[in-house]
Amino acid sequence: MTRALGSLRALFTHRQPASAASSRLRSALSAACWAALVYAFAMLATPARGGELQEYVRLRGLEGDRLVGLGLVYGLAGTGDSMKDSTISAQPYAQLLKNLGNIAIDLKSASKTRSIALVLVTLEVPRTGARTDDRLDVTIGTYGTATSLAGGQLVTSFLKTPVQPTNPAEWTPFAVAEGELEVDPSTPTKARIRGGARMVRDIVMSPFEGDSIALVLHPQYAGYPTASSLADLINDELSISKHSGAAKVEDAQTIRVRIPKSELEDPNKFIAQLMTFSVPGDLIRTPARVVIDRSAKVITVDERVEFRPAAVTAANLRITTVTPEIEPTPEQPVSDTIAWAGIATGETQRQSMRLRQLLDALIEVDVPFETQVAIIKALERQGALKAQVIES
Repeated sequence: MTRALGSLRALFTHRQPASAASSRLRSALSAACWAALVYAFAMLATPARGGELQEYVRLRGLEGDRLVGLGLVYGLAGTGDSMKDSTISAQPYAQLLKNLGNIAIDLKSASKTRSIALVLVTLEVPRTGARTDDRLDVTIGTYGTATSLAGGQLVTSFLKTPVQPTNPAEWTPFAVAEGELEVDPSTPTKARIRGGARMVRDIVMSPFEGDSIALVLHPQYAGYPTASSLADLINDELSISKHSGAAKVEDAQTIRVRIPKSELEDPNKFIAQLMTFSVPGDLIRTPARVVIDRSAKVITVDERVEFRPAAVTAANLRITTVTPEIEPTPEQPVSDTIAWAGIATGETQRQSMRLRQLLDALIEVDVPFETQVAIIKALERQGALKAQVIES
């Protein structure tokens, strides 16, 4: 534990009193968060290790795809669409009855039912594509006034590409979906069917763009330094087979690789070898980063992130000094409380401090997540933070 971190822990206190029970709960949660962050920081502090090229890039053209379709869910216990208020579901319901048994039904009669719901059915196609008879998961969402899909079953639905082709005759289904719904407990108007879709046509993905392919760096590695280093690595590896200059940087996230003529007979084998090239860790030259995930309330800090001495004030955060050090009592308090926090390393040989140490101290005294984010943003606005801040 550094001297700077110890001094910070001694300074931070909470304003708001807490009961013994809430204090114990907060301590337990703090301990859990502390353990998780210590592990995360330990991983970040580990020297960069190498990996294979496929860990840092993806092949353009293998982005996956999406199929969509309209469907009807039946078997709902009075929680389906109210067709009295809207006939949007009554029309496909009437068409379904007609197709199944030639039963004629008018919209007025259909308005009495609450056991069906019009839904949007969505299927995410993997990056590697899909083949006939593959089974894939589908997600379901209501379109109308249904309040819950619990207990529902999806009528056989046809799934197509979201964009209609120029020739409508070519807009044919790629998959059919049906089955019993698994409803999201937190949002009963959303559900999924595991393996609910069966592919009826192939969807083939291809990364080939003529005699070349494009390698796209994953967002966390994007940047000209890393792209240039990886292009040089690829050229060095291919030069062994007398294929020099095959890789060129197109932009900060894209490397164009020309497939050698001798490899065009079996380009898939070339890609397989290319993606397993060994990449030393020191070639991944990314800036120091702080990633803030607001939905999960997680802050991930690169070990290299530092900040220059600064002063920050934040809600529910106070620095209290007591002189002399006495056992505080209600009758005899001697304290001086100020509403700002002077942040410095306390080390004369350095002019900056690790942000990780500051967050460690804030977590130990239960400073809320939003306050931690506010401090980071304030340091960034002051130009005191030596890092790129990414929010998601």
